[in-house]
Amino acid sequence: MPRNDEPSYDDNGEHIRAMSEEMRHASSTLFRGAAFLGACLRAPIAHDVESGSPAIDGRYRAKVIGNGLRELDRFLNLLIDAVSTAEGLPVRPGQHNTANKLSAYRAARSLPNHDDGRLRALGRSRDCLFHCGGRVQRGDRRGATTMTVGWPGYGAPLDRVTVGQDLTVTRGDLDDVCLFYRRIAHDLCGGVGRVPAAAFR
Repeated sequence: MPRNDEPSYDDNGEHIRAMSEEMRHASSTLFRGAAFLGACLRAPIAHDVESGSPAIDGRYRAKVIGNGLRELDRFLNLLIDAVSTAEGLPVRPGQHNTANKLSAYRAARSLPNHDDGRLRALGRSRDCLFHCGGRVQRGDRRGATTMTVGWPGYGAPLDRVTVGQDLTVTRGDLDDVCLFYRRIAHDLCGGVGRVPAAAFR
């Protein structure tokens, strides 16, 4: 995974100035983690059917992807801590559920929280990948026959997979998830006025 002591950059490679040290550290880790998951966790031979590009492959494919998603979620959790500290907001540092923590942060700032459903779906998806080898064992709720995944279907809302089926993750799905986390990070850092306008181009 990326080094945590490197300077922070936006998606255009520009240095992010005027951030607190904690925010700089946390944002750098998240952006580099997203780049790593989106580009580096791909075997050099196997190719994704959808995109024709190299894809994660092998016996532990689901577990590797699930672990990458867990780490990316943890990086976002730490960034929320850093941003809330910079603003003096009462967001609980010990809250490990990132969806709950982001919800509390946005509620404290009276902001809408449109990402909640997707973050929770990503939580179910990465648990399925990491603990169940990608085989969907339960639905969104007790008795539900489908599980909502953390990425959209083809031009549609978040996709659903029937209990008992395997969860398939393409390169495009991973890229979409990484973009989702980067967008939340931009929103968080921009919300305290610490990221220059160039970071949003």
